[in-house]
Amino acid sequence: MSFAHQITTNGSANGTQYDIQRSQPSGISVLIIGAGVGGLVAALECYRKGHNVRVLERSDSASAGGDMFTIGLSGRRFVRHYPAMAKELDEISVHNGCTRFRKHTGDDIGAPFPSNMPPGTTVAVPADEQPMVMQLRPLFHRMLYNQIQRFGIDVSYGRRIVEYYEDAERGVAGVVTDKGEREEADLVIAADGLSSHSRDVVLGGQGKGKPSGRSIVRAAIPLETAMADPLVAEYFGLKDGKDPVMQPWMGPETHAMVLSYADKQGENKQLLWGLTYTEASSAAQSTTELWQNSVSNQDVLGLMEKVPGWGEPMKALVRTMPEGSIIFWPLLWRNPNPLVHSKAGRVLQIGDAAHTFLPTSGNGATQAIEDAVTIAVCLQHAGKADIPAAVRTHALLRGDRVATAQFLGFYNAERFQKADMKAIGKDAKKVDVKVPKWIYTSDPEKYADENFAKAKASLEGGKVFMNTNIPEGYVPEPWTMEGIERLYAEGKQVELKGDWS
Repeated sequence: MSFAHQITTNGSANGTQYDIQRSQPSGISVLIIGAGVGGLVAALECYRKGHNVRVLERSDSASAGGDMFTIGLSGRRFVRHYPAMAKELDEISVHNGCTRFRKHTGDDIGAPFPSNMPPGTTVAVPADEQPMVMQLRPLFHRMLYNQIQRFGIDVSYGRRIVEYYEDAERGVAGVVTDKGEREEADLVIAADGLSSHSRDVVLGGQGKGKPSGRSIVRAAIPLETAMADPLVAEYFGLKDGKDPVMQPWMGPETHAMVLSYADKQGENKQLLWGLTYTEASSAAQSTTELWQNSVSNQDVLGLMEKVPGWGEPMKALVRTMPEGSIIFWPLLWRNPNPLVHSKAGRVLQIGDAAHTFLPTSGNGATQAIEDAVTIAVCLQHAGKADIPAAVRTHALLRGDRVATAQFLGFYNAERFQKADMKAIGKDAKKVDVKVPKWIYTSDPEKYADENFAKAKASLEGGKVFMNTNIPEGYVPEPWTMEGIERLYAEGKQVELKGDWS
């Protein structure tokens, strides 16, 4: 049985609703395509803001696949409005964890440190205030779905969308399923990921990924399965036998991330693993993005042999993984989308459908959540009579921040993939990812509330609106993958201008 079917949370769909303040009904109907993290948060926030919500999901049932991701503080602030969900989030978050950087050989890079006290800090930060936290995707998804059920929001499964459309005269948008069924609403939110057919109505079908020359293999397995090997247990066991441990292993043109996890109650013990590596050539890289694309243990061990020096503990860990549990995923490059909404403003993309992130950015899920929070606020301000203005204002409020956060991913990728092991020595600060204050201190709901009127007026010919949810002193500049590749070809690095502290 897969991890997705084994997960439990201490909350449930039957849990206490508590006192959640819902805005007066707006009369706006919102159809959300995709029941991933971005789609479910959009459903919750739109419902809380008084909009009528339905969700269509292509899977046949509620699913919670995947392994781990990071959620920034800006992507967790919305939870404060949902007391039952906030309690669940506390239960599944990493408590009393530690982080241990190692070279790919298994040698330590500095001493292990508490996850809530990174190198250079002296004060512990509570779990609910940490800038960036690691979450298990299945548990986080289950937490959101429990709240969806408490609200009674309609989620219809087995609905595979093959077409998006809009009708400006009637003021609606809609979708067509593979069975020819049609569904319409005042606004359709495309939260159905990289392969979303919303690209046809938003970008004319553009937006396919380009090989980056790097791929990732990843797995989520029961911790006890891995711990059956004594060497694996020695290197990857829980701290003091009960607390989570995150281990980045850094090597030349490669790195691995391993999280040995248990929740606050000591349950849901899992081992989450990912290995990013450089392909022989970009031309040879697969571009098939499917969560069902598994590879064998021997294939992974073969990849590791191409980088001399991988420590035996990491190889032993790979051998413990059940056949079929390791998933291959190509890391494809995509330019920032020039548009995230249709011409008439009745179809809006959020999350991966709108913008993709390198794993090293640590921002994909966070920015999807920020998207969801922002559009719910914009719709509330604009009202049913001006939905296109809400959509365009949303795009203005989000565009600079998303493109800048994407850019951060390339900077962090260089720190991970091109790290000089000799220069790093025992200093973990030299390899830790950059998590700048402008990312995690932002409050997307407050920002949209305070800036909606100014941003909307700017679009209507008023004073030019300048976003402040980006680094201070940074002037947003268009960038492309071609430009990044030229930098790399010239031996140059990505430069961060402004305050990225």
